[in-house]
Amino acid sequence: MFRFNQVWILAALCAATLPAQDVTGALSGTVSDSSGATVAGANVTVIKSAQGTVVFQGKTSDSGAYTAPALPAGMYSIRVEAKGFKRSEISSITLQLKQRARIDVTLTLGDVAETITVVGEGLGQLEAETSAMGAIINTTQVKDLPMPNRNILNLLTLVGGVSSGGAATGINASQLSINGSRTLNSEFAVDGVSVVSDSTGGVQRIPSTEAIREFRVLTSGYTAEYGRTSGGFISVVSDSGTNDFHGSLYEYFRNEKLNANNFFRNLRGQERQPDRYNQFGGKFGGPVLIPKLYNGRDRTFFFFNYEGLRRISPFNNQSTIPNEAARRGDFSGNPIVLFDSVTNAPFPNNIIPPSRLDPAAQKVLSLP
Repeated sequence: MFRFNQVWILAALCAATLPAQDVTGALSGTVSDSSGATVAGANVTVIKSAQGTVVFQGKTSDSGAYTAPALPAGMYSIRVEAKGFKRSEISSITLQLKQRARIDVTLTLGDVAETITVVGEGLGQLEAETSAMGAIINTTQVKDLPMPNRNILNLLTLVGGVSSGGAATGINASQLSINGSRTLNSEFAVDGVSVVSDSTGGVQRIPSTEAIREFRVLTSGYTAEYGRTSGGFISVVSDSGTNDFHGSLYEYFRNEKLNANNFFRNLRGQERQPDRYNQFGGKFGGPVLIPKLYNGRDRTFFFFNYEGLRRISPFNNQSTIPNEAARRGDFSGNPIVLFDSVTNAPFPNNIIPPSRLDPAAQKVLSLP
């Protein structure tokens, strides 16, 4: 029986405003008025919705442009204020992993105390700021698509230009080729840290599926920051806590009672072998709250994930050793009928004539 336990403790007591540089994206755009003229010196504030934290504050340039760099993937809102204009707020902006999203804002003349709110769920999805080719595998795909062994590598072939060898239900990094590159020539990073072995090129460790928010596969056209590889670049970002407490429990299992018996075991009248696979776990995250001492809402968060595996796997290792009669070509005691490969007729009494036996094989069989 094979037992495996692993515990992932991610972002424990760590503010969400300190992400790894390699896994961040950016929001940028231009602020203009209703006539199309740019607005310089407008105050731009970017807020991460789930945590309620302000992650960027700045002013537009002389050309009305702004850029909020180094933002972790997630949901954001943008607030823009300028003298003589109504305040403009754009909510529900989804920024994906390593995305450079462009969000332009149009201000309307009026009292700054008035606010115009726009839902920006579909904004910024057309990436005009980068030439990189690839795709995002989001939270829904990671958690809801059926995956053998719950390994996210089985989702990489959803991306154009990615091919794999071996069993389609058990893909590993050594079988992946991206845009014709050699296998083991791709880079894998978790929260900006490489998880590829320097000696073998294989992936050493990837978090549990439930601990992953999303991952991005870059296949071509990416910038120099993704060096060190002639293949693709796969960047994984882990989940984190929010202002609300969230958690889940899950189990993925197999049992021999749900499977058909092996053909050869049926032939011998034997029962099904035990074949049990139980992969289970849970996750929990939220703000750090210490009664009467500390309130971490909008500031400090935690995230915990546990996953366990219990497995009983069937194993058959059979060998046939010919007895003295079989060495002479006598298979009369064998229930399987032997056919002559020349005449396609069965050998009489299931005995192969000595003239049809290979002399070289006879010498080998005679050895002690």
